[in-house]
Amino acid sequence: MLDLRDQTKVRKGDELIKHLREFKLEPKFSAGVWYFSPAASRFHARYGRELSIKERLDIAAELVDYGLKGLEAHYPTEVNEENIELYKQLQKDTGLRLITIVPGLFYDPEFEFGSLSSPIPEVRRKAIQRTIRTLELNKELDTDFAIVWPGIDGFEMAFGIDFYAMWDRFEEGLAEAMDAVPGVRIAIEPKPYEPRGNNIYRN
Repeated sequence: MLDLRDQTKVRKGDELIKHLREFKLEPKFSAGVWYFSPAASRFHARYGRELSIKERLDIAAELVDYGLKGLEAHYPTEVNEENIELYKQLQKDTGLRLITIVPGLFYDPEFEFGSLSSPIPEVRRKAIQRTIRTLELNKELDTDFAIVWPGIDGFEMAFGIDFYAMWDRFEEGLAEAMDAVPGVRIAIEPKPYEPRGNNIYRN
């Protein structure tokens, strides 16, 4: 796990100016695997054919010399047990590595009423198990962190949800997954109004 403690250091006055003058910035860029195969949207069809994961990784490999250092992918749609060797081989050949694997907790129809916060026990269990497996893959590939996006966890109408119960289910579900796979840093991706009208992290 990366040591980020240096980022907590507070510099003031002359020390800050000295640091800014001496600090060497080495830009590093990452891209989501989805970027290389433009999706359709509610406004237009695809601009091109859908590319396989192998084709997307081939394109990504060509961008290493231009500063691409990392890739991001969702489990199980973009990285999974069947194609993980492609990512390992890509890293071996080019140095381009997965920096995060994100559990896909928003696309499946059964997540209509939430994923980790779902009031439906079997749906919530599926979300927890998917998160656990995602964290296991993050650990196996020694990624920098795992992102959890509670995009489908939230509500449209405040009168239609027991917010505190929803919050408890989400927190307890994520905690269960983290306890099952310790040692993986978690980053929460907040989007207050997407796709839920009110994301769980908005309040």
